[in-house]
Amino acid sequence: MQEEARSAPRIRPEEDEPIEIQLMSEQFLDIFEARDISTSGVGIYVPYRFEGCDLKSPVTLVVTLPGVRPFIAKGRVVHRSKTEREFFGVEFIELSKAQYQALASYVAQRLVEERDQAD
Repeated sequence: MQEEARSAPRIRPEEDEPIEIQLMSEQFLDIFEARDISTSGVGIYVPYRFEGCDLKSPVTLVVTLPGVRPFIAKGRVVHRSKTEREFFGVEFIELSKAQYQALASYVAQRLVEERDQAD
């Protein structure tokens, strides 16, 4: 999910309203907070070295947006890096219309809030 390849706006959640991401595959199950999110994917900082999760690995996510009922989505790991801590970029695949709309509404709301804070 390189910056130039992104077509959907990506936002960061408010610190006091994190987005919980449960990330599952055949090799692991863990809970993280999203670093950023869009209608096309989510960025997740991982606090430790994650084994068994390679690029293009299919994953299942339970996404909990603030004020929205959690939903299950399919995805795949499209970016993985290690700087000061490990980072995964996960692309959403097979989102339902309702899931896409929930993400789009959340992103639009955060964009307005960020714009209002900048004024």
